[in-house]
Amino acid sequence: MYKRAILLSVVCFIFMGVNVSFAQFPNVKGMLGGGKSGSSTVSISDLGTSKEKAIGAYLESTQELTQSLEKAAEAFGVKKEVLEKLAVVKSLKEGNINDKELDKARKASEEAQVIIKQKMQETGAPSVESKKLMAESMIHLASGIQKEQELVGTVQNLSSQAQAAVSSVSPMEIMKVKGIASTALTLVKAIPMDLKLTKDILSSYMQYAKANNITIPNNATSLLKGE
Repeated sequence: MYKRAILLSVVCFIFMGVNVSFAQFPNVKGMLGGGKSGSSTVSISDLGTSKEKAIGAYLESTQELTQSLEKAAEAFGVKKEVLEKLAVVKSLKEGNINDKELDKARKASEEAQVIIKQKMQETGAPSVESKKLMAESMIHLASGIQKEQELVGTVQNLSSQAQAAVSSVSPMEIMKVKGIASTALTLVKAIPMDLKLTKDILSSYMQYAKANNITIPNNATSLLKGE
């Protein structure tokens, strides 16, 4: 009983971290629509499915970012250098979704963007092919932002399910709940930083596109406003 109480306190501490993290980013919290904590029994199997869904959605959003950066890199002739940076991002999978690996991936994406931005500033008159690639790059980027915004609700649902499971699972299963709650917290902390990066990149691409008559995705402006 004492051991279970300790484990419960650890899981609750993680949930507090989730709530604090959302509170630090009001725009992200606003996307949640006031998610409700589940009161019905939630099985470990249900939790596992929700965790896989959340991680899968996160990896899809990062894939959109890498595809965007690859297209932009190709447009400006720096694909090789950018691909070297993006190898870290492409190595992400369920087994390494943690704060350290996501920070490394984000840093790699930032470094890739620095390479692209430098070449972008040096290129005043892009070719027809470069314009096409930049248009495709922005489509991927806008899709990635939209996916990550939608992911907020998925992560909140995962957190709510885990909270509901705490009172019903066995002592042996509490540790699994702890691990799932930890994953939720990792994603909660990553989303605002990821969104800031991708929106900053999209903003710079849009400025370049407007100056060079490049087609911009219809939803790009609303995504930057967080609508």
